Amino acid sequence: MTKNKTFGQNLNKYVKSFSDNLIVKTVAAGMARLLPVTMVGSFCVLLISIPWDPYTNFLATTGIGKFLTLGSTMTNDIISIYVVIALAMEMARILKKSQINAVMISVISFFVVTPMTAAMVGERTVNVFTTTYLGSRGMFVAMIVAMLATWLFSLLTEKGPKIKMHASVPPAISGSFESLLPVIFVALIFIGINATFSATSAKDVHTFVYRILQAPLEGLGSSVWTMCLISLLGEFFWFFGIHGSNVTSAVTNTLWMPAAIENQSALAAGMAMPFILNTYFLNVYKGPRHFVLAAMLLWIARSKQLKAVGKVAIAPGVFGISEPMKFGIPMVLNPLILVPMSLAPVISILIAYSATAIGFLAPVGINVPWALPPILSGFIAGGWQGSVIQIIQMIAIFLLYIPFFKALDKQKINEEAKQDNEIVETVEA
Repeated sequence: MTKNKTFGQNLNKYVKSFSDNLIVKTVAAGMARLLPVTMVGSFCVLLISIPWDPYTNFLATTGIGKFLTLGSTMTNDIISIYVVIALAMEMARILKKSQINAVMISVISFFVVTPMTAAMVGERTVNVFTTTYLGSRGMFVAMIVAMLATWLFSLLTEKGPKIKMHASVPPAISGSFESLLPVIFVALIFIGINATFSATSAKDVHTFVYRILQAPLEGLGSSVWTMCLISLLGEFFWFFGIHGSNVTSAVTNTLWMPAAIENQSALAAGMAMPFILNTYFLNVYKGPRHFVLAAMLLWIARSKQLKAVGKVAIAPGVFGISEPMKFGIPMVLNPLILVPMSLAPVISILIAYSATAIGFLAPVGINVPWALPPILSGFIAGGWQGSVIQIIQMIAIFLLYIPFFKALDKQKINEEAKQDNEIVETVEA
Protein backbone atom coordinates (compact mmCIF):
# COMPACT_ATOMS: atom_id res chain seq x y z
CA MET A 1 0.00 0.00 0.00
CA THR A 2 2.89 2.30 0.82
CA LYS A 3 4.39 1.68 -2.59
CA ASN A 4 1.06 2.53 -4.25
CA LYS A 5 0.85 5.75 -2.27
CA THR A 6 4.42 6.63 -3.16
CA PHE A 7 3.76 5.97 -6.85
CA GLY A 8 0.54 8.00 -6.67
CA GLN A 9 2.27 10.89 -4.96
CA ASN A 10 5.08 10.87 -7.51
CA LEU A 11 2.62 10.68 -10.39
CA ASN A 12 0.61 13.52 -8.90
CA LYS A 13 3.78 15.61 -8.66
CA TYR A 14 4.77 15.02 -12.29
CA VAL A 15 1.25 15.53 -13.61
CA LYS A 16 0.89 18.73 -11.59
CA SER A 17 4.20 19.93 -13.01
CA PHE A 18 2.91 19.21 -16.53
CA SER A 19 -0.45 20.88 -15.85
CA ASP A 20 1.22 23.96 -14.35
CA ASN A 21 3.45 24.46 -17.38
CA LEU A 22 2.76 27.88 -18.90
CA ILE A 23 2.15 26.54 -22.41
CA VAL A 24 -0.11 23.69 -21.25
CA LYS A 25 -2.15 26.00 -19.01
CA THR A 26 -2.49 28.55 -21.80
CA VAL A 27 -3.61 26.02 -24.42
CA ALA A 28 -6.01 24.21 -22.09
CA ALA A 29 -7.72 27.35 -20.78
CA GLY A 30 -7.43 29.35 -24.00
CA MET A 31 -9.00 26.68 -26.20
CA ALA A 32 -11.83 26.33 -23.68
CA ARG A 33 -12.61 30.02 -24.29
CA LEU A 34 -13.48 29.13 -27.89
CA LEU A 35 -16.65 27.31 -26.83
CA PRO A 36 -19.02 30.26 -27.52
CA VAL A 37 -17.50 30.74 -30.99
CA THR A 38 -17.72 27.08 -31.95
CA MET A 39 -21.22 26.79 -30.51
CA VAL A 40 -22.45 29.70 -32.67
CA GLY A 41 -20.94 28.02 -35.73
CA SER A 42 -22.37 24.63 -34.73
CA PHE A 43 -25.84 26.05 -34.18
CA CYS A 44 -25.84 27.68 -37.61
CA VAL A 45 -24.54 24.51 -39.25
CA LEU A 46 -27.18 22.46 -37.44
CA LEU A 47 -29.96 24.72 -38.75
CA ILE A 48 -28.55 24.54 -42.28
CA SER A 49 -28.16 20.77 -42.22
CA ILE A 50 -31.64 19.59 -41.23
CA PRO A 51 -32.40 17.02 -43.98
CA TRP A 52 -36.03 17.89 -44.73
CA ASP A 53 -36.79 19.07 -48.28
CA PRO A 54 -39.58 21.58 -47.43
CA TYR A 55 -37.29 23.14 -44.84
CA THR A 56 -34.23 23.33 -47.11
CA ASN A 57 -36.39 24.80 -49.89
CA PHE A 58 -37.68 27.41 -47.43
CA LEU A 59 -34.09 28.37 -46.49
CA ALA A 60 -33.15 28.69 -50.17
CA THR A 61 -36.19 30.66 -51.35
CA THR A 62 -36.23 33.11 -48.42
CA GLY A 63 -32.47 33.63 -48.39
CA ILE A 64 -32.28 32.71 -44.71
CA GLY A 65 -29.87 29.91 -45.54
CA LYS A 66 -27.36 32.46 -46.84
CA PHE A 67 -27.37 34.32 -43.54
CA LEU A 68 -27.06 31.11 -41.51
CA THR A 69 -24.08 30.17 -43.66
CA LEU A 70 -22.56 33.56 -42.82
CA GLY A 71 -22.79 32.63 -39.14
CA SER A 72 -20.70 29.56 -39.87
CA THR A 73 -18.24 31.42 -42.10
CA MET A 74 -17.60 34.12 -39.50
CA THR A 75 -16.80 31.53 -36.83
CA ASN A 76 -15.38 28.32 -38.31
CA ASP A 77 -13.67 29.75 -41.38
CA ILE A 78 -11.74 32.38 -39.42
CA ILE A 79 -11.28 30.33 -36.24
CA SER A 80 -7.54 31.05 -36.14
CA ILE A 81 -8.19 34.71 -35.33
CA TYR A 82 -10.26 33.68 -32.31
CA VAL A 83 -7.51 31.24 -31.29
CA VAL A 84 -4.97 34.09 -31.30
CA ILE A 85 -7.24 36.28 -29.18
CA ALA A 86 -8.15 33.52 -26.69
CA LEU A 87 -4.62 32.23 -26.11
CA ALA A 88 -3.08 35.72 -25.92
CA MET A 89 -5.66 36.77 -23.35
CA GLU A 90 -5.12 33.63 -21.30
CA MET A 91 -1.33 33.82 -21.27
CA ALA A 92 -1.42 37.53 -20.43
CA ARG A 93 -3.80 36.76 -17.56
CA ILE A 94 -1.45 34.08 -16.22
CA LEU A 95 1.58 36.37 -16.59
CA LYS A 96 -0.38 39.28 -15.10
CA LYS A 97 0.23 41.56 -18.06
CA SER A 98 -2.10 43.82 -20.05
CA GLN A 99 -4.51 41.50 -21.86
CA ILE A 100 -5.63 44.05 -24.45
CA ASN A 101 -2.04 44.87 -25.41
CA ALA A 102 -1.15 41.18 -25.59
CA VAL A 103 -4.14 40.53 -27.85
CA MET A 104 -3.35 43.46 -30.13
CA ILE A 105 0.32 42.57 -30.64
CA SER A 106 -0.58 38.88 -31.12
CA VAL A 107 -3.16 39.69 -33.79
CA ILE A 108 -0.70 42.03 -35.51
CA SER A 109 1.99 39.34 -35.41
CA PHE A 110 -0.36 36.69 -36.78
CA PHE A 111 -1.34 38.83 -39.75
CA VAL A 112 2.31 39.77 -40.34
CA VAL A 113 3.27 36.11 -40.85
CA THR A 114 0.10 35.17 -42.77
CA PRO A 115 0.49 35.32 -46.57
CA MET A 116 -1.89 37.38 -48.68
CA THR A 117 -3.29 36.49 -52.08
CA ALA A 118 -3.87 38.76 -55.07
CA ALA A 119 -7.55 38.93 -56.09
CA MET A 120 -9.63 40.94 -58.54
CA VAL A 121 -12.24 43.22 -56.97
CA GLY A 122 -14.07 44.85 -59.83
CA GLU A 123 -11.32 46.14 -62.08
CA ARG A 124 -8.73 46.43 -59.33
CA THR A 125 -6.22 43.87 -58.10
CA VAL A 126 -6.01 43.82 -54.31
CA ASN A 127 -4.21 41.70 -51.73
CA VAL A 128 -6.54 39.74 -49.45
CA PHE A 129 -6.34 37.24 -46.62
CA THR A 130 -8.03 33.97 -47.54
CA THR A 131 -9.74 31.53 -45.20
CA THR A 132 -7.09 28.98 -46.15
CA TYR A 133 -4.87 30.31 -43.38
CA LEU A 134 -7.51 31.91 -41.19
CA GLY A 135 -9.45 28.66 -40.76
CA SER A 136 -8.46 25.29 -39.32
CA ARG A 137 -5.19 25.07 -41.26
CA GLY A 138 -3.87 28.19 -39.52
CA MET A 139 -4.71 27.06 -35.98
CA PHE A 140 -1.24 25.76 -35.10
CA VAL A 141 0.42 28.96 -36.30
CA ALA A 142 -2.20 30.94 -34.38
CA MET A 143 -1.39 29.05 -31.19
CA ILE A 144 2.37 29.46 -31.61
CA VAL A 145 2.19 33.14 -32.56
CA ALA A 146 -0.21 34.04 -29.73
CA MET A 147 1.96 32.43 -27.08
CA LEU A 148 5.30 33.59 -28.48
CA ALA A 149 4.14 37.18 -29.05
CA THR A 150 2.56 37.40 -25.59
CA TRP A 151 5.62 35.89 -23.90
CA LEU A 152 7.95 38.31 -25.74
CA PHE A 153 5.68 41.22 -24.88
CA SER A 154 5.74 40.18 -21.21
CA LEU A 155 9.52 39.77 -21.23
CA LEU A 156 10.13 43.15 -22.90
CA THR A 157 7.61 44.84 -20.61
CA GLU A 158 9.56 43.63 -17.58
CA LYS A 159 13.14 43.93 -18.84
CA GLY A 160 13.07 46.06 -21.96
CA PRO A 161 13.19 49.86 -22.35
CA LYS A 162 10.01 51.80 -21.53
CA ILE A 163 8.69 55.30 -22.08
CA LYS A 164 8.00 56.58 -18.57
CA MET A 165 5.25 59.16 -18.18
CA HIS A 166 4.70 61.65 -15.36
CA ALA A 167 2.57 60.40 -12.47
CA SER A 168 -0.11 62.98 -13.30
CA VAL A 169 -0.78 61.37 -16.70
CA PRO A 170 -3.97 59.21 -16.67
CA PRO A 171 -3.20 55.45 -16.30
CA ALA A 172 -4.78 54.55 -19.66
CA ILE A 173 -2.47 56.96 -21.50
CA SER A 174 0.68 56.16 -19.49
CA GLY A 175 0.02 52.41 -19.88
CA SER A 176 -0.23 52.81 -23.66
CA PHE A 177 3.06 54.68 -23.82
CA GLU A 178 4.84 52.20 -21.51
CA SER A 179 3.80 49.29 -23.72
CA LEU A 180 4.63 51.16 -26.94
CA LEU A 181 8.27 50.08 -27.26
CA PRO A 182 7.61 46.40 -26.32
CA VAL A 183 4.80 46.25 -28.92
CA ILE A 184 7.02 47.79 -31.60
CA PHE A 185 9.89 45.40 -30.81
CA VAL A 186 7.61 42.33 -30.93
CA ALA A 187 6.12 43.47 -34.23
CA LEU A 188 9.63 43.97 -35.67
CA ILE A 189 10.63 40.49 -34.49
CA PHE A 190 7.70 38.92 -36.36
CA ILE A 191 8.38 41.03 -39.44
CA GLY A 192 11.92 39.62 -39.32
CA ILE A 193 10.55 36.07 -38.89
CA ASN A 194 8.31 36.56 -41.92
CA ALA A 195 11.19 37.90 -43.99
CA THR A 196 13.39 34.96 -42.97
CA PHE A 197 10.82 32.34 -43.94
CA SER A 198 10.05 34.09 -47.24
CA ALA A 199 13.66 33.34 -48.26
CA THR A 200 13.23 29.59 -47.62
CA SER A 201 11.61 26.89 -49.77
CA ALA A 202 8.51 27.05 -47.54
CA LYS A 203 8.04 30.76 -48.45
CA ASP A 204 5.96 31.44 -45.30
CA VAL A 205 5.56 30.39 -41.67
CA HIS A 206 2.22 28.65 -42.28
CA THR A 207 3.62 26.29 -44.90
CA PHE A 208 6.67 25.52 -42.74
CA VAL A 209 4.60 24.80 -39.61
CA TYR A 210 2.14 22.69 -41.58
CA ARG A 211 4.95 20.54 -43.00
CA ILE A 212 6.98 20.23 -39.80
CA LEU A 213 4.32 20.18 -37.07
CA GLN A 214 0.69 20.17 -38.12
CA ALA A 215 0.81 17.42 -40.76
CA PRO A 216 2.68 14.97 -38.45
CA LEU A 217 0.29 15.75 -35.60
CA GLU A 218 -2.68 15.19 -37.89
CA GLY A 219 -1.13 11.83 -38.76
CA LEU A 220 -0.80 11.01 -35.06
CA GLY A 221 -4.34 12.19 -34.40
CA SER A 222 -5.75 10.07 -37.23
CA SER A 223 -4.99 6.90 -35.25
CA VAL A 224 -7.90 5.70 -33.13
CA TRP A 225 -5.38 4.13 -30.76
CA THR A 226 -3.95 7.55 -29.96
CA MET A 227 -7.39 8.76 -28.90
CA CYS A 228 -7.97 5.54 -26.94
CA LEU A 229 -4.64 5.88 -25.12
CA ILE A 230 -5.20 9.51 -24.14
CA SER A 231 -8.75 8.74 -22.96
CA LEU A 232 -7.48 5.78 -20.94
CA LEU A 233 -4.79 7.96 -19.34
CA GLY A 234 -7.39 10.56 -18.42
CA GLU A 235 -9.36 7.97 -16.44
CA PHE A 236 -6.18 6.37 -15.05
CA PHE A 237 -5.18 9.74 -13.58
CA TRP A 238 -8.53 9.87 -11.81
CA PHE A 239 -7.56 6.69 -9.92
CA PHE A 240 -5.00 8.82 -8.09
CA GLY A 241 -7.41 11.73 -7.58
CA ILE A 242 -6.01 13.75 -10.51
CA HIS A 243 -8.64 15.41 -12.73
CA GLY A 244 -7.75 13.58 -15.94
CA SER A 245 -9.70 15.74 -18.38
CA ASN A 246 -7.99 18.87 -17.12
CA VAL A 247 -4.60 17.22 -17.71
CA THR A 248 -5.34 15.84 -21.19
CA SER A 249 -7.47 18.71 -22.58
CA ALA A 250 -4.44 20.61 -23.93
CA VAL A 251 -3.35 17.50 -25.83
CA THR A 252 -6.79 16.59 -27.16
CA ASN A 253 -7.49 20.15 -28.34
CA THR A 254 -4.11 20.40 -30.04
CA LEU A 255 -4.50 17.07 -31.83
CA TRP A 256 -8.18 17.12 -32.77
CA MET A 257 -9.64 20.63 -32.67
CA PRO A 258 -8.38 21.56 -36.18
CA ALA A 259 -10.03 18.40 -37.55
CA ALA A 260 -13.28 19.32 -35.78
CA ILE A 261 -13.29 22.80 -37.29
CA GLU A 262 -12.53 21.42 -40.75
CA ASN A 263 -15.42 18.95 -40.43
CA GLN A 264 -17.74 21.74 -39.36
CA SER A 265 -16.75 23.91 -42.32
CA ALA A 266 -17.22 20.98 -44.71
CA LEU A 267 -20.67 20.26 -43.27
CA ALA A 268 -21.69 23.91 -43.66
CA ALA A 269 -20.55 23.80 -47.30
CA GLY A 270 -22.48 20.60 -47.97
CA MET A 271 -19.27 18.63 -48.54
CA ALA A 272 -18.14 15.27 -47.15
CA MET A 273 -16.53 15.60 -43.72
CA PRO A 274 -12.92 14.37 -43.96
CA PHE A 275 -12.16 13.31 -40.37
CA ILE A 276 -13.70 10.62 -38.18
CA LEU A 277 -11.58 11.49 -35.15
CA ASN A 278 -11.92 15.03 -33.84
CA THR A 279 -12.74 16.91 -30.66
CA TYR A 280 -16.48 16.91 -31.34
CA PHE A 281 -16.45 13.13 -31.91
CA LEU A 282 -14.64 12.66 -28.59
CA ASN A 283 -17.13 14.86 -26.70
CA VAL A 284 -20.13 12.89 -27.97
CA TYR A 285 -18.86 9.33 -28.19
CA LYS A 286 -16.46 9.02 -25.29
CA GLY A 287 -19.32 7.11 -23.79
CA PRO A 288 -22.21 7.53 -21.32
CA ARG A 289 -20.18 5.71 -18.67
CA HIS A 290 -21.05 7.99 -15.77
CA PHE A 291 -24.79 7.60 -16.33
CA VAL A 292 -24.48 3.80 -16.59
CA LEU A 293 -22.49 3.49 -13.37
CA ALA A 294 -24.84 5.84 -11.51
CA ALA A 295 -27.85 3.78 -12.70
CA MET A 296 -26.15 0.58 -11.54
CA LEU A 297 -25.53 2.09 -8.11
CA LEU A 298 -29.14 3.17 -7.79
CA TRP A 299 -30.96 0.14 -9.18
CA ILE A 300 -28.61 -2.86 -8.89
CA ALA A 301 -26.45 -2.30 -5.81
CA ARG A 302 -27.53 -4.00 -2.58
CA SER A 303 -25.02 -2.15 -0.44
CA LYS A 304 -26.58 0.70 1.54
CA GLN A 305 -23.57 2.93 0.88
CA LEU A 306 -23.54 2.33 -2.86
CA LYS A 307 -27.31 2.87 -3.11
CA ALA A 308 -26.97 6.15 -1.22
CA VAL A 309 -24.21 7.25 -3.60
CA GLY A 310 -26.44 6.25 -6.54
CA LYS A 311 -29.26 8.50 -5.32
CA VAL A 312 -26.89 11.45 -5.20
CA ALA A 313 -25.04 10.58 -8.43
CA ILE A 314 -27.88 9.74 -10.82
CA ALA A 315 -28.87 13.31 -11.72
CA PRO A 316 -25.27 14.55 -12.26
CA GLY A 317 -24.50 11.27 -14.06
CA VAL A 318 -27.16 12.01 -16.68
CA PHE A 319 -25.17 15.13 -17.55
CA GLY A 320 -21.78 13.40 -17.56
CA ILE A 321 -20.64 14.57 -14.09
CA SER A 322 -18.87 11.87 -12.13
CA GLU A 323 -17.42 13.57 -9.04
CA PRO A 324 -20.12 12.25 -6.62
CA MET A 325 -19.12 8.70 -7.62
CA LYS A 326 -15.39 9.39 -7.85
CA PHE A 327 -15.28 10.35 -4.19
CA GLY A 328 -18.47 8.68 -2.92
CA ILE A 329 -17.83 5.03 -3.85
CA PRO A 330 -14.88 5.95 -3.92
CA MET A 331 -13.38 5.30 -7.36
CA VAL A 332 -10.16 7.05 -6.36
CA LEU A 333 -7.55 4.50 -5.22
CA ASN A 334 -10.09 1.68 -5.61
CA PRO A 335 -8.47 -1.28 -7.46
CA LEU A 336 -11.85 -2.92 -8.11
CA ILE A 337 -12.93 0.05 -10.24
CA LEU A 338 -9.65 0.86 -12.01
CA VAL A 339 -10.05 -1.57 -14.94
CA PRO A 340 -13.64 -0.74 -15.99
CA MET A 341 -13.15 2.97 -15.26
CA SER A 342 -10.10 3.08 -17.57
CA LEU A 343 -11.49 0.86 -20.33
CA ALA A 344 -15.05 2.28 -20.55
CA PRO A 345 -14.08 5.29 -22.74
CA VAL A 346 -11.78 3.11 -24.87
CA ILE A 347 -14.57 0.63 -25.66
CA SER A 348 -17.00 3.49 -26.34
CA ILE A 349 -14.59 5.19 -28.76
CA LEU A 350 -13.91 1.93 -30.61
CA ILE A 351 -17.65 1.26 -31.00
CA ALA A 352 -18.34 4.73 -32.43
CA TYR A 353 -15.22 4.69 -34.60
CA SER A 354 -16.10 1.28 -36.07
CA ALA A 355 -19.67 2.40 -36.76
CA THR A 356 -18.37 5.49 -38.56
CA ALA A 357 -15.73 3.56 -40.48
CA ILE A 358 -18.34 1.14 -41.92
CA GLY A 359 -20.64 4.01 -42.88
CA PHE A 360 -23.43 3.42 -40.35
CA LEU A 361 -22.62 6.59 -38.43
CA ALA A 362 -21.81 9.96 -40.00
CA PRO A 363 -18.66 11.85 -38.92
CA VAL A 364 -19.29 14.54 -36.33
CA GLY A 365 -19.21 18.13 -37.53
CA ILE A 366 -21.19 19.87 -34.79
CA ASN A 367 -19.96 20.91 -31.36
CA VAL A 368 -22.43 19.19 -29.06
CA PRO A 369 -21.93 20.22 -25.40
CA TRP A 370 -20.44 17.27 -23.52
CA ALA A 371 -22.94 17.74 -20.68
CA LEU A 372 -25.98 16.94 -22.82
CA PRO A 373 -27.65 13.64 -21.77
CA PRO A 374 -26.81 10.53 -23.81
CA ILE A 375 -29.19 9.56 -26.63
CA LEU A 376 -30.08 13.25 -27.05
CA SER A 377 -26.45 14.23 -27.70
CA GLY A 378 -26.05 11.28 -30.06
CA PHE A 379 -29.18 12.29 -31.97
CA ILE A 380 -27.99 15.88 -32.41
CA ALA A 381 -24.53 14.76 -33.55
CA GLY A 382 -25.47 11.79 -35.73
CA GLY A 383 -29.24 11.44 -36.05
CA TRP A 384 -31.01 8.28 -34.90
CA GLN A 385 -27.83 6.34 -35.67
CA GLY A 386 -25.98 8.39 -33.04
CA SER A 387 -28.62 7.54 -30.44
CA VAL A 388 -28.41 3.84 -31.35
CA ILE A 389 -24.63 3.89 -30.95
CA GLN A 390 -24.91 5.48 -27.52
CA ILE A 391 -27.40 2.79 -26.46
CA ILE A 392 -24.94 0.13 -27.66
CA GLN A 393 -22.22 1.92 -25.68
CA MET A 394 -24.40 1.79 -22.56
CA ILE A 395 -24.87 -1.95 -22.93
CA ALA A 396 -21.14 -2.49 -23.51
CA ILE A 397 -20.22 -0.34 -20.48
CA PHE A 398 -22.73 -2.22 -18.33
CA LEU A 399 -21.28 -5.59 -19.37
CA LEU A 400 -17.77 -4.29 -18.72
CA TYR A 401 -18.63 -3.02 -15.24
CA ILE A 402 -20.90 -5.82 -13.99
CA PRO A 403 -18.30 -8.37 -12.73
CA PHE A 404 -16.25 -5.67 -11.02
CA PHE A 405 -19.41 -4.00 -9.72
CA LYS A 406 -20.66 -7.25 -8.14
CA ALA A 407 -17.32 -7.74 -6.42
CA LEU A 408 -17.43 -4.16 -5.13
CA ASP A 409 -21.04 -4.55 -3.97
CA LYS A 410 -20.19 -7.77 -2.14
CA GLN A 411 -17.19 -6.11 -0.49
CA LYS A 412 -19.33 -3.18 0.71
CA ILE A 413 -22.07 -5.51 2.00
CA ASN A 414 -19.51 -7.47 4.03
CA GLU A 415 -18.06 -4.24 5.43
CA GLU A 416 -21.53 -3.00 6.40
CA ALA A 417 -22.40 -6.34 8.03
CA LYS A 418 -19.16 -6.24 10.00
CA GLN A 419 -19.89 -2.69 11.15
CA ASP A 420 -23.44 -3.70 12.19
CA ASN A 421 -22.07 -6.63 14.21
CA GLU A 422 -19.55 -4.38 15.91
CA ILE A 423 -22.32 -1.95 16.85
CA VAL A 424 -24.47 -4.79 18.27
CA GLU A 425 -21.55 -6.16 20.26
CA THR A 426 -20.81 -2.69 21.61
CA VAL A 427 -24.44 -2.19 22.68
CA GLU A 428 -24.65 -5.64 24.32
CA ALA A 429 -21.39 -5.02 26.16
